[in-house]
Parts: sequence; structure tokens; C-alpha cells
Amino acid sequence: MDKRTFIRLSVLGSGMSILTPKSVFAAAMDSGLHSRLAGGVFHTEEAFGRWNKGVADHHLPALEKKLSGSAVQLHVATSHPMDAYAHYIIKHQLLNADFRFLQEHPYNPAQDKAPVATFDLGSYRGPVYVMTMCNVHDVWLNMIEV
Repeated sequence: MDKRTFIRLSVLGSGMSILTPKSVFAAAMDSGLHSRLAGGVFHTEEAFGRWNKGVADHHLPALEKKLSGSAVQLHVATSHPMDAYAHYIIKHQLLNADFRFLQEHPYNPAQDKAPVATFDLGSYRGPVYVMTMCNVHDVWLNMIEV
């Protein structure tokens, strides 16, 4: 992949977090709209859209919370290969209960061997929505209560 294509893909992936409105995710979590948006705007374990179940297995982020006193850490891992710039996880992004940005971890497919990150959430309590963005297979969403 040439440098220009890499830059375009990186900007596209980063722009996803800016262009995806809060209302889309808020509406998606409403029981009536979730089933219509899941599999289209984003993908979940149950609604993997145009992809097959095998794609879901390698794109849905696995979430594990760890408590250390009053602080919370969230370990996020996606069992996805980092195939240079051809097929890789662009980033993991965390959203709070109001679907506002908490944190993100971008990946460099030339350096990162696996899309794994640990986030310090401090004293935050409530749902955390975790998005995994793949340069080929779109956005995948999972949630954990911390």
C-alpha cells in the first residue's frame, strides 16, 4: 500500500469518530431501533450485517474490567490479525453512557502485532460502549457495565 492510500484510510477511520453522531448510537441502543441499525450502521455479535458469523468472531472486541481499589481498568482485545496495511484494526474507541468520547487507542499495522489495549477509566461507572474499527469490515460494537 502506498503512503497516499494509507493516509486516506487513516483519515477515513479517524473521521468515523467525528462524523458518527451521538444520536445514531443513542437511537441504536433503544430497543426498537437497535435491531434496525445493528448490522448496518454498526455490527454486533447478533447482527453482523453483510458479513458472516466468522467475521464477527474476529472483529467483536472482547472486554474485561479490572478493579484496583476505586479505579477501573478496561482491557480490550480483538482477535484480529494485523496484516500490514491490507487488513487491520484501525482503533478501539470508548464511549460513555451518553455516547460521548472517553478514550481511544489507534493502531499502527506496521508496528502493532495485535489490537489490544488497556484503558484507565478512573472512577467512571456505568456502561462503556467499545467500538472496533476495521479498515475492511466496518465498525463493531460491544458494551460492558463498569
